[in-house]
Amino acid sequence: MNPVLSSTVSIVKISDSVLEFFKTNTRQQVRIRVPDDTIKDIASSLDGTLTIEQIAEKHSVTKDDLTNLLSFLERKGLLETSLPHDDFDSYSKYRRVIHFLQDYASSHEQLVEYWRRIRNSRVLIIGLGAVGSWVAVNLVQSGVKNLVLMDPDVVDASNLHRQLGYTEADIGKLKVDVMEDRLRDLDSVNIIKSSSYLDEKSLNLFNNESIDLIINCADKPTVDATSLWVGEYAMRRGIPHIVGGGYNLHLSLIGQTIIPGETACACCFQKQLEEQNTIDSRRVKKLSVKNRKIGSFGPMCSMIAAIVGMDAVKVLSGCTVPANINRRGEFNIYTMDIQYQQFERRNDCEWCGIQGKYYHKECIDA
Repeated sequence: MNPVLSSTVSIVKISDSVLEFFKTNTRQQVRIRVPDDTIKDIASSLDGTLTIEQIAEKHSVTKDDLTNLLSFLERKGLLETSLPHDDFDSYSKYRRVIHFLQDYASSHEQLVEYWRRIRNSRVLIIGLGAVGSWVAVNLVQSGVKNLVLMDPDVVDASNLHRQLGYTEADIGKLKVDVMEDRLRDLDSVNIIKSSSYLDEKSLNLFNNESIDLIINCADKPTVDATSLWVGEYAMRRGIPHIVGGGYNLHLSLIGQTIIPGETACACCFQKQLEEQNTIDSRRVKKLSVKNRKIGSFGPMCSMIAAIVGMDAVKVLSGCTVPANINRRGEFNIYTMDIQYQQFERRNDCEWCGIQGKYYHKECIDA
């Protein structure tokens, strides 16, 4: 295939002696010193219409010098690494996702591997509500083809203002059934469904499934409880997992991404939060408020889901390090700011600490 400059790359002449290649998707810059405009002219002509020999002749350079330049541009991820469409499942539908991943790949083979991982991975999404419904659609739109959906609820009228995929015609139907239909409208996805309630034992339903990522968007009975249930199940099996986030009035939680054996686990997070939030219980009395309803806002939920979806793509493809490891964020709808709090993997953690039951890899089930 004739050499082609990546469609995501812009060429900027910084000065008479400096040429910049700007990777739009990742905002990375590659700058080189140049004696004249020859390299700029060569790069501008890399549109796939000319062979290497024709480009060398057109710009009066040797084939060896041109080959060296093209090798440098390819190593820096600035060329479209051939991209024979047959190497990519559903290229015409997902070509923009593939071109996004291309900015992280150093070779055509690596790009193909990123895409293969996304297409072959299986993701368990727990909770198909204000965050989980958006996450499910985001993942399928990003190329994920195998999903396990878990939610016991039926569609309610109060869901429609912030949850994606449900209509008034779906009220009273199981969310897993409705979501399956919506996702199949997007792609020929493979879906396993469960309408079981999440508890410490129900996750064992999936022991025989090969799961590559769990995204926990369940908040009943509490986010803390579900995070620990899912966290221990995932730690025991060495499965990466994401706390999908939630909302509380005008603040929204961006949950953490956990890689067993590498990052702080859910138990580490819990221990640090308990230390920070210690209060004198003798001076506090909890009052019961009946019919308490916490407000929520659709755009806020979808934004959190988009962040979760982006980290999920990073985990599944392996294209780069997930952003939300060892931290969680809080989005403020008033200021539109995100404040992150850092967490560390703790040596005294009962799960992943030095004496923890999941510290050694041999303690993790296959």
